[in-house]
Amino acid sequence: MNLIKPLPDREDALYDAILSEISAGSLKGGDRLKVSELAKRHGLSTSPVREVLRRMQGEGFVDIHPNRGASVRKADAHTIQNIFEILQLLEPYFVSWFAEFAQPELLDEMEQIQAQIREMKTPDLAKFRKLDSEFHGVIARHHYNSVAADQWIKLRRALNVHAARLRINTQRHAAILEEHDDLLAALRAGDVKRADMVIRKHVGGSFVQMTQQMRALGF
Repeated sequence: MNLIKPLPDREDALYDAILSEISAGSLKGGDRLKVSELAKRHGLSTSPVREVLRRMQGEGFVDIHPNRGASVRKADAHTIQNIFEILQLLEPYFVSWFAEFAQPELLDEMEQIQAQIREMKTPDLAKFRKLDSEFHGVIARHHYNSVAADQWIKLRRALNVHAARLRINTQRHAAILEEHDDLLAALRAGDVKRADMVIRKHVGGSFVQMTQQMRALGF
């Protein structure tokens, strides 16, 4: 029996490992990503490692320069602002359609995720951001426009990585829970106008809170 993982799975593992290290701060903007070292550490040849790095370059996580190799891209306020500007367009687009056509079981799924967020007793930003992405991901993943949904998934992943240093204060955390509840109520009622208003407020509030921190941290 062949116990070696299929190559695509091992490439995905490398991709996830690099993103996790960037999110955790183990890898910082400007740090070198040496192909030979990554290949040895993850049991891959250099070709799939280069492929993963090219993929990450396309998604904005890595810079690749001729004769200098790959390095972690430095996140800045401009990067995060660009992500939010696109999300501010996509989220209302998804939500307006979802308010009209969502099946009850999808709303139940969102309620369950919201319950998990509410039950978190201690701050765990990685877990919170994962659950928050899952909450909004129910809406995006079930939209008929799969191209837009794929773009949203990439943007949310990028936001979670680039904004990993930023914190969510108690006041904003409470506001997020309240806005999620308001959104669910509007979706249950099929109230497109209300759902649109809530999601615009929700995304805008997150951007304001992150912007304030970025200024304080000198992004």
